[in-house]
Amino acid sequence: MKSTDATGPSEWPDNAACPVLATQLVNWSEVAAVIETLSLKWALPVLMGLGYGAMRHSELSHALRIDNKQLSRILRRLQEAHIVARSASASRGPVQVRYHLTPSGRNLVAILAELGDWRRDGQDEMVPGRADVDPALRRSMRST
Repeated sequence: MKSTDATGPSEWPDNAACPVLATQLVNWSEVAAVIETLSLKWALPVLMGLGYGAMRHSELSHALRIDNKQLSRILRRLQEAHIVARSASASRGPVQVRYHLTPSGRNLVAILAELGDWRRDGQDEMVPGRADVDPALRRSMRST
């Protein structure tokens, strides 16, 4: 039986639980911690930059046009979350420090890419406040 609400038809009756296997249940506080880290202003651009491969601090700073203090803060937080790792190589000359995604960081970037795909697949649905919503419609929605 399908039920309906303000958002449209649902596949489950109103009193049905969402069909999630016990093995799929997660510790939501851990998910919240990841979301909090990702919500930092420059976290996603840094992850996307490192998705192309290891980079030096100055390369990231120039590519993203972010000041060194901000970048250092974000990299430190991403390292604490085990999303980004720092490696130093001492070849001839000064030590070169490079940042790269950890295996879990690469998995996270893949999940974020899937999230983007999911969002693009849902663009046919009209979502209030989205940039592509007709401005006249948006004004009328605010006045109600």
